[in-house]
Amino acid sequence: MKKMLSLLSLCALTFCLSGCIQSSVCGMAPSTTPITARDSYVELGRTTGAAFAAYLYVLPLSETKPAGKARDRAIESAGADALIECFEHFTVVSLPFVTLIWTSCEGTAIKISRKKENL
Repeated sequence: MKKMLSLLSLCALTFCLSGCIQSSVCGMAPSTTPITARDSYVELGRTTGAAFAAYLYVLPLSETKPAGKARDRAIESAGADALIECFEHFTVVSLPFVTLIWTSCEGTAIKISRKKENL
């Protein structure tokens, strides 16, 4: 009986810990906001931001939209208006009942000066 319980526990543990891990650079962009020829900007330096999300099936267990949160945190941490030369890195761990997502965003922080159009 004890051996059977141990075997069932081992099978249940193996099932719960089995899953898939994917890690990739998923997004690259020249800028997080449109910059026109009339605009000018000052580079503030490199910055990063990170976010985490967890889902039970499709129900969020933490904050949602981790890519946007990571981008916003990178901009806020540098006191910037936007990022240029930015990329996002995602790591997704899918377990049988839970999906975990780690996102980081890195780019060059900028302050933008927009010139008003004369009419």
